[in-house]
Amino acid sequence: MEQKMAQLRRQYAQKIEGRIADLQTTIHHLKHAEGGARLDNLAIIRDATHKLAGSGATFGFPAVTEYAREMERACIWVLENPGRESDEDAKTLCANLEKLCQRLLDDVVAQSQEAAEVDDSTERVWVPQLHGSARKKVLIVMEYDGTAAAQVHQEMNHYGFDVRIVDHPDKMLDDLKSHGVVDVIVTGLLFDRDTSAALSALAMMREDSEFKDISVVVNTVLDTMSARLGAVHAGAKAYLVKPVDMANLIDVLDRVTQNHEDEQFRVLIVDDDETLASYTELILQGAGMETKVVFDPMDVFDALDLFSPELILLDLYMPTCDGHEVAGVIRQREEYAGIPIVFLSGESDKDKQLSAMELGGDDFLTKPIRSSHLISSVRIRAARFRELRSFMTRDSMTGLFNHTTTKQFLGIELARAQRNKKDLAVVSLDIDHFKVVNDTYGHGVGDRVIKALARLLRLRLRSADIIGRMGGEEFSAILIDTGVDEAAQVFDIIRKVFSEIEFTADDQTFRVTISCGVAAVPDYNTAQALSDAADKALYAAKNGGRNQVVKAP
Repeated sequence: MEQKMAQLRRQYAQKIEGRIADLQTTIHHLKHAEGGARLDNLAIIRDATHKLAGSGATFGFPAVTEYAREMERACIWVLENPGRESDEDAKTLCANLEKLCQRLLDDVVAQSQEAAEVDDSTERVWVPQLHGSARKKVLIVMEYDGTAAAQVHQEMNHYGFDVRIVDHPDKMLDDLKSHGVVDVIVTGLLFDRDTSAALSALAMMREDSEFKDISVVVNTVLDTMSARLGAVHAGAKAYLVKPVDMANLIDVLDRVTQNHEDEQFRVLIVDDDETLASYTELILQGAGMETKVVFDPMDVFDALDLFSPELILLDLYMPTCDGHEVAGVIRQREEYAGIPIVFLSGESDKDKQLSAMELGGDDFLTKPIRSSHLISSVRIRAARFRELRSFMTRDSMTGLFNHTTTKQFLGIELARAQRNKKDLAVVSLDIDHFKVVNDTYGHGVGDRVIKALARLLRLRLRSADIIGRMGGEEFSAILIDTGVDEAAQVFDIIRKVFSEIEFTADDQTFRVTISCGVAAVPDYNTAQALSDAADKALYAAKNGGRNQVVKAP
């Protein structure tokens, strides 16, 4: 299987280099194009990078997926926001596309060279995937009111949904059969002055095996028992009565589609036997897990810092030091004290197994082990760790990292950036006039505003970046491998998008803005200095009129 995968990977690499060369040519044309020609080139780049993003990780090139997805997103934003791109924005876009394209090519060439020297000792490196690196969630809005439908379409685009509008239930099945996959349908009930058309269309959809599992959310002016019963019979997972705040609708859509967004478990394998380690890795990767292999236990801390595993599979007997000693050393580090450590060894003596676990192991699996047993054991413990860690490290309202965890990550990421001579940026931001929102509309509405900003940050930033809620309406973001100018540009886009989101309360609509302060290395070289500089830049943004991004001097 490994040889077949390596062969496919080499073939893919040979083809992909030609595709990247074509992409570079199109980017060159883009630099000199204007008007419709510029949009045509952007569309070509968007389509090409979409294909690369979908195939890269499949053939063992996860960084191809990462870089191609960044390029695709940049093109989509411009194509979906015609006329809003300044000349400076256009130059910056071309420069960023060129940089990403070169990174993409460098990664392919490097990995192709590694693949040409097929060797079981090759270490697999995990590359963090971007949020939204899978396809956008597809949403059908069934609404006869064209104005309301257009508003929903605009708002949902802000939150990363791919929206299609259907103006009558009679057209819904045709739309499904014509356009394919859909994650959720948001529908009213009143069409032609009664509910029969909508409920009949939903019932017909349930009878079709291809579409019966699509989630349905009802969004209607009707608030009667009979209407609600009809929605239940039609399989609706949620029932909302208009007017509905968009942030509240987003929460519901996230809830009914959450099964599609499970992140892969990350497993660190420490084993000096390269053949067995590669075999274990192949099994876990086949089960959809992210893995990293360390053959020398003396390198385990570097792997922990870089990979952030959710479970460690540890061999018991290794030349430089035994597995139980490695477990004991890992437990000395507070940040790794809770990571599950599972020994995977040929040792069958129960007393020796228990003795090893006394120093920090959580379980003991004996080789040889059935693939299904290994996968189940790893998945159960990793899932439990993820759940417990979430309680300790996450803000309960937004799901972002809490204040303490964000500060810890800043120290870790700063040390990594300095060690690898990489860029790192810190952004402090908060919601402008948030007290006015709470005083005017109530704390429940204020909570929806906070959650809306949190979701937008998760959507617009990479999964490798760290996003934290520092308290109240204050947030912080740590942008990996990002300089101060690029960070300011990213957050200026986020600022603009957030300012366009409409919130509803007591039949009133309102908008909210944010202010941001940005600081980066090497201008500031300690975690405290970075944090303080970003905070001071935020204060400058506030004092300068709010709704802006300010870079630290």
